[in-house]
Amino acid sequence: MYTDLEDKLTKKYYREIVEKALLQAKEEYEQFPDTLMNVSFYNQLQDIKKTVIDNNEVYTKDEAYQKYPMAVMIARNFVAEEANTDYANMLKDIVWGISLYPTMIEE
Repeated sequence: MYTDLEDKLTKKYYREIVEKALLQAKEEYEQFPDTLMNVSFYNQLQDIKKTVIDNNEVYTKDEAYQKYPMAVMIARNFVAEEANTDYANMLKDIVWGISLYPTMIEE
């Protein structure tokens, strides 16, 4: 069962969520390579890992939502139970947490 980022707001947990989401995004992408949303999620997650986590780039909330539209894509394209899966919740939390990452405690 997925634990929301707001309930465990640490850099370590954020990195764990990004890694789990990357694995699932890669799996979805490999299984359905013609689905543009899968490609987009995978690319956005790779970029978040590189810029936010590895390079410590800082984004405001608005900048994060503009650069990484995953959360909006989920709201518009996932229906009912799809929008409430662990994967969907991870993706939404990842975008939500981008602007908070620099000030999160490590553990």
